[in-house]
Amino acid sequence: MARKNQFFILFLIVILVLAISVNAPLAKQVLRLGHELPENHPYHLGALEFARLVNEKTNGEIEIKVYPNATIGKQKEMAQAVSMGQLDFSEAWQGVLEAFDKNIGSVTMPYQYRDWDHVWEVLDGPIGEEVFKGVEAKGIKVVSVFFNGTYSFVSSVPIKTPEDVKGIKLRTQPSNVFIEFGEMLGAVVSPLAFSEVYNALQLGTVDAEIQGPINVYKSKHYEAANWTCETKMFFLLEPLMMSMKTWNKLDESQQQIILESAKEAAIYQRKLAEKDENDARELLIAQGMTFYQPDRAVWEEALKPMYDKHPEWKDIFARIQALK
Repeated sequence: MARKNQFFILFLIVILVLAISVNAPLAKQVLRLGHELPENHPYHLGALEFARLVNEKTNGEIEIKVYPNATIGKQKEMAQAVSMGQLDFSEAWQGVLEAFDKNIGSVTMPYQYRDWDHVWEVLDGPIGEEVFKGVEAKGIKVVSVFFNGTYSFVSSVPIKTPEDVKGIKLRTQPSNVFIEFGEMLGAVVSPLAFSEVYNALQLGTVDAEIQGPINVYKSKHYEAANWTCETKMFFLLEPLMMSMKTWNKLDESQQQIILESAKEAAIYQRKLAEKDENDARELLIAQGMTFYQPDRAVWEEALKPMYDKHPEWKDIFARIQALK
């Protein structure tokens, strides 16, 4: 009888353990996302929205902690960490990805897009998917694309025509396309990280940069450079990158949630950033920034030879222009 009771008690314990294991919540995964800009920047607000959506859609199984202000590294360092699986997510403008696949430069050329609607038609469609697919072999998956900004010359000296760029000390983004752009115009090119630009402008190490109104205002570059030649040459992007190592650890349903959340967060961030860019322009004028309206045709003509230097991208250029 005692033996039967022992078996019965053991049976109850097994049932209880199984019941607890079935009903117990899955262990929470805590992932990290880093970027280089402050908390009031659309990059940060878009990242927070992405984190919120993922947490909500996974019922708390995945938590994403967001680290702004380059607290865990500069853009290049964070992209490398994502590639190596040491960081789960990061945001960086698309030129950073040229270090992993030079063909990213094919969607970064000057005067390549008519407007932002054209940009999103390209990047959200087959062309964008094809171009960003190349970095997956290097450990990076682009899950969506945020709005970076409409870029022009911002300088401490007046710039009106391409002739005015010759000989100036120009900070460009660390990108083959941007370095080539600056050299073609005859500038003395300094490819600096964004976090180094404010001091460089203040000290006179550089005379000008290629930048958008949001970054100029949020990071107070107007304190050292109060002239914008509004060429609007570049429509820059901010890919949301995910480590392939992290991606491959997730099950199929979690991967789908990441993609859905990233796309929803991108729509939210783009609307926010486009408004922020318009507001930033007005705020910069209030701070004494001069916005000069150049002859766009003159600048386009000066930069046409850049396209001739890249016959390997001729097909992509044609497909981008063919989209209406």
